[in-house]
Amino acid sequence: MITREDIALGVYLRETIGDRMGIIAVVHRVGISLSGEWFFQLRYLGRPAGTRGRAVSEWSLNLREKDLANFYLIGTWLSAQALLAAGPSARKPKKEPRGQAWMRAIERPKQLRLFEDC
Repeated sequence: MITREDIALGVYLRETIGDRMGIIAVVHRVGISLSGEWFFQLRYLGRPAGTRGRAVSEWSLNLREKDLANFYLIGTWLSAQALLAAGPSARKPKKEPRGQAWMRAIERPKQLRLFEDC
């Protein structure tokens, strides 16, 4: 279990529960809010494979002490770098580009054509 004392600038964490499960992040900011509550902020290093294509921020919201249960302490940059290299790629494999619509009809000879000269 991670404690508040383990969190410092530059420490690497891996999210174990939540919508970004398995992703590695670095502690970017630690402080006390205006209400007097302790918080930390993360910068995510990559997206896990299979995530949606919509843009997602690489920064976390202000996380509180109760959120520490969702993370696993990795430690140094060398440990994080090894995990990033061993993990699956952060991108989905690209699909082969499809040809233009008039060219796809050639692949299907029984398809009716709208124009004779195509």
